[in-house]
This record gives sequence, structure tokens and C-alpha cells, in this order.
Amino acid sequence: MDRGAQGIFARGLTKRFGSVTAVRDASFVLPTHGVCGLLGPNGAGKTTTIRMLAGVLTPEAGELRIAGIDALAHGAAARALVGYLPESAPLYPELTVREYLRYRADIGCVAPRARRAVIEAVMNQCDVNRFANRLCGELSKGMQQRVGLAATLLGDPPIVILDEPSVGLDPAQTLAFRELIRRLGETRLVLLSSHQFPEVESVCSELLIIADGRVLLHESMHAFRSRAAADRRHRIESERSLLTINDARALCQDAVERTLADGWIETVFSSTHSSACEMLARIALREHITLRVIEATGPRLLEVFVSLVEGAVAK
Repeated sequence: MDRGAQGIFARGLTKRFGSVTAVRDASFVLPTHGVCGLLGPNGAGKTTTIRMLAGVLTPEAGELRIAGIDALAHGAAARALVGYLPESAPLYPELTVREYLRYRADIGCVAPRARRAVIEAVMNQCDVNRFANRLCGELSKGMQQRVGLAATLLGDPPIVILDEPSVGLDPAQTLAFRELIRRLGETRLVLLSSHQFPEVESVCSELLIIADGRVLLHESMHAFRSRAAADRRHRIESERSLLTINDARALCQDAVERTLADGWIETVFSSTHSSACEMLARIALREHITLRVIEATGPRLLEVFVSLVEGAVAK
């Protein structure tokens, strides 16, 4: 990938606080659009990493390019390309939503002639225009996060960094905020820092795992799901044996079949096909074989994540 076409290029980033190394030798490349999850346990170095990417902290060592710009040599130019929303949206409770966004547009160097249109656009995008004249301090936590995100989008940054954006939101607010993040990822790079695996799994196309200050894993969510699938077994209970049928037997690797107490047949197997159970169900229907159980067993994605992190920390 051409560096100019990359969203973020990081190589060997290191940050120390006194004798403590919070992030060491972090290297990764992120694309120009999509949602990348930055995942790790508390104290892993996630917040320190995103603050370096956002230009809030300067690394002691390493190379960092934001949309092709050398962020260490041209900090102001790189920071202008990044919208950063910390865990708690930095709102002024005594200002209305419109007043706060106007203030943020002023200090964010949005051209005066374009200011009104830009503010209306981000309010519509984040669905806060109906609260434009409400005081920020009177809004719910979920709506405050939306206002903070609207302010982050002023100037239309190509890279948006969100630090634990769903903390404190109720379930309905969380689902709505995740949908907004998905839509943003269609037109820009969104880096979503979280310690909640279900949130990352639901919205992200890439996964970056940090543990003990080091990048432990960087791969697509599809590849990460394959890690769980590789150890996954399937179990089917059928009225008659499926393994006597050629195309059914071809789908089942390492199959073990046994007769249950009530005469039904239990088949446990692995398969390289992600839709093996669905395919076997169609074969059973064709052959007039009744099925009463179809299920997958084995580690879930969260368990794979925990195993990876615990293994890295133990080394």
C-alpha cells in the first residue's frame, strides 16, 4: 500500500512515563476508511496509543504518518486531519448545543462563511439538531456523546478516533451510537478504542489488540473469527445417520457418531465450510431425515481474545 493512501502508518512507536514504558515498539498500518477496533484490557496502553495518534502526546521513538503526513515533523498539519473524542465529551454545560458547536468551529478554524452550514451538517449527521437550543448540561449521557461526536466531525476530518465512546450509555443509546459509527466508517477511517469486545465485534472490520504496551495482533475481523472457527465443532442429532450419505460425509471432518438412548443419532464433527450446518440441513431435508438439534460448540470470540491476552501477559 502506498503510504500516501494509508490512513495511519505507525512504526516503532514508544512512549514512557518516567520509568514506566506505556507503549513499546508499536507498529501497524490502517486503511483510509473502515472501522478498526483498538482492543485490550485496562492498562494495556490503548489510551496512550490513541493520544499519540491524535497528537496529544509525542512518542519518544518511532515514526508516525497521518494520511501521508509526517506527524512528528508537521504536527499541526497532521492534527488537523484527526477528529478525537475522549471518553467523556468535553462539553460546556452552560452552553446550548448550537453555541457549543459554534465555539468549537471558531477554535477549529472553520471558515466563517461556511460555519453555519457546517454546524447544521454535523448536527444532522449526529441527529442532535432537535436539541440545538438545549443546554448541553441538560442532555442525557447518550446525547452528550452525540454532541461531542458532532464537534469532532467539524471540518470533516478523514480520521476519527473514539476512546470508549459507549461508556455510560444505556442499551438503546449504545445500539444507536454503534450504527452511527458504522456509517462514519463508510467514508473515513474510524479508530474505536474499547475494552468491550462485543462492541468491537459488532462494528469493526479490523482488529488491533494491545496487551502490556505491545501490539499483540492486527488482522481483519474475518481472520479473527476464523481463529474461533478453527477450533469449533458442530453437533447434530438426526433420526437416521447422515454419514451414510456421500455429500454429507464429505462435509464432516473428524466425525464421531453414536446412538443415543432414544435411538437418535448424534454426530459431532468439524468442517472447513462456514455454513456446514446449513448445508447438512438441506441434505437432510432432501433425504427426508428429521433433525432435532443443530449447534456449534467450541470457543467464542471473546474467549479467543482472553486467551491471546493472557498468553501474551504471561510471557
